[in-house]
Amino acid sequence: MYRPEQPDIRDTIPIPAMDSSRQQAIRDSILLRLQFVRDSILVREQFIKDSIQRRQRILDSLGFLQRELPVLFESWFRTVKEDIIISTGEINLVGDSVLGNYEYGILPFSVSEPFTPWKTSVALTDKVFRYGVDKKTGKISTIQTSFMRCSFAYDNRQGVLVINERSYVQKHWSGQYYKTPVDSVFFDRNKRIVKIKRYVQFYGLVNNNQQGAPLFLNLSQVFQYEYGPDNQLMQYQVVRFCDRWKVYDPVKVCSIITYSLQKKDNGFLLTRRNDPPNTYSDGTFLYDFDANGNLQQMSFHNLSNTENWERVVELNKEGNVNCYYDKKNNVILQSLCMVYKDPKAKYPVETITTTFEKDGISYYQINNTTGQARTRDKMTLEWSAWK
Repeated sequence: MYRPEQPDIRDTIPIPAMDSSRQQAIRDSILLRLQFVRDSILVREQFIKDSIQRRQRILDSLGFLQRELPVLFESWFRTVKEDIIISTGEINLVGDSVLGNYEYGILPFSVSEPFTPWKTSVALTDKVFRYGVDKKTGKISTIQTSFMRCSFAYDNRQGVLVINERSYVQKHWSGQYYKTPVDSVFFDRNKRIVKIKRYVQFYGLVNNNQQGAPLFLNLSQVFQYEYGPDNQLMQYQVVRFCDRWKVYDPVKVCSIITYSLQKKDNGFLLTRRNDPPNTYSDGTFLYDFDANGNLQQMSFHNLSNTENWERVVELNKEGNVNCYYDKKNNVILQSLCMVYKDPKAKYPVETITTTFEKDGISYYQINNTTGQARTRDKMTLEWSAWK
């Protein structure tokens, strides 16, 4: 029977006394675990610091590319193409570690392509996108992508950017040559492109594909730009020089084309003049854009009044071209429509031309991609099978 008043029979368990060695072992174990916790915290702190530094390096690199690439891309595209560029965009970030696309808008001389041919967009997420930086100048010295490969040299005092393009071998009846394009882009004080000179350095060819001794430097093209008070392009001139194959060949101008540009609300009026004049190709283009920069309509009238056409653009819900409609005197004569398929299909985009009669009804269609055609019964208005 339990009797708490009797200490000799209380229900207790005696605790044995610890010796000093066991107490020391416990203290050592506690200290070891504390040290492990401190070391883990230090490692974690270092990992976070390294992650932040790595993240900052990525952001610094992307910021550097955002500043430098637009100027180089605009210079390159204006040099290798004769498009009339009316707008250039900034390069934004996709997420927090990937460059977005570079885009620019043009005034096309004709539209028949799918998607949005008045806008050019190049992806910078390409796996082959590489660039090099000159350590002395801190400037981009080389760019290698799927659409361009070139190197750059700078003369900031003169406002000149030199673009060295890829060399190539060309065979001509007068001989075989190793050619290297060298282009000079000139900027004004407002960092606008005012002139581009395109040169080709000719070399002799050795071993069928190797660069030989230098022969001569040929001026091939000159582009000149003038701007209005609002920084909008006002005039653009293209001067082409005749081909030269020998050092003693004279330097002669083969053609001069001058474009005058006027902006009206969301539209543009573009006048083209050849020197010497060409009444067939000389004339006026009229462009109408919507508020989002999508082309709605364009037309052309030449001086001889032998070419007078108007093309209306219809977009689909994705914002790409659905159909082009050719009109004359407000009557639709023909349409060119796009059929977008799977990108992996044999023909990712098919085009179908439909002709219209004076009554406004179409009786004939042809698939320009597959070559198949079909007709429409004038009585039942039913289409035949494609064949």
